[in-house]
Amino acid sequence: MTDSDHASQLCASCGNAVGGDYCSRCGEEVLDPAKLTLRYFLSHTVVNELLNLDGKIWRTLISLLFRPGFLAIEYSAGRRRPYVNPLRVLIVALVVYLLAATQGGGGTGFSLDVGIKLNIAPVPMSSLSIGGALDQADRFDILERMFVERFGPAENATPEQSKRFNRMLNGFATPLSLTTAFVMGLLLYACFHRRRPLLVEHMVFGMHYFSAVLLWLLVPLAAFALKLPRYSVATALAVLLVVQLWQFAYLAIATRRFYFPADRTWFVWPLCAIVAVAAYLLSSLFLTAVQFAGAALAIAML
Repeated sequence: MTDSDHASQLCASCGNAVGGDYCSRCGEEVLDPAKLTLRYFLSHTVVNELLNLDGKIWRTLISLLFRPGFLAIEYSAGRRRPYVNPLRVLIVALVVYLLAATQGGGGTGFSLDVGIKLNIAPVPMSSLSIGGALDQADRFDILERMFVERFGPAENATPEQSKRFNRMLNGFATPLSLTTAFVMGLLLYACFHRRRPLLVEHMVFGMHYFSAVLLWLLVPLAAFALKLPRYSVATALAVLLVVQLWQFAYLAIATRRFYFPADRTWFVWPLCAIVAVAAYLLSSLFLTAVQFAGAALAIAML
């Protein structure tokens, strides 16, 4: 046997001896030069992933959007290979949301008014002026006063200042907004650690929920972007209201399924609803605080 023949019998990833098309240790597919062509990639890999409704991507997406709590239950049960990793889902959802919000909404932000306005999703700042960014990040005009003390009125900021400000703000606030999912996980761990003692289970629940929030917000973004000639604003706002109500219901249903799967007592649903509202508000407060801190840091470093 030649060296090349011997190498072809070893797994390229782990070095294990391979007797078939896949490695029995790590699952890696045996290298086949015929599968490295662009034609094979487009006709098999891309088409199979995007058009196969039973593929990993679509199975994860459908479950994430329409089956609250299901993916967290599957992850905790050890059934993980059929679905996309929750951290990857979260990162992709954030990127897709920010791209859609920037391109379609010109820096659109979504907020919840409960006496003060809380951001319920990250706000892309790249297309906003400094004044617009400060208004999105701060509901009390504290940041605007900080900026005026150092540089004068925000409307007089130069294009270079605006570019540097938004770059620093996005560089801090956007990555840190991912931690909102983990903050929710910590809150749920504090509430339900006796039911599920492993912290990672609560973190996975938070990642799936925050991913679903970001993807569902694409619906009102599309409604705003369509700009229908009549009643467009009212229609878009109605769509946003429905999506926000669904987010509350989604979290309550997911909490019920994940933490109380076999409990049929009467108080479970009210408890889940209260926890859902509290977790939603606290995670929104955290996200608002992150964007406030990012804007304050950007002003200090400008």
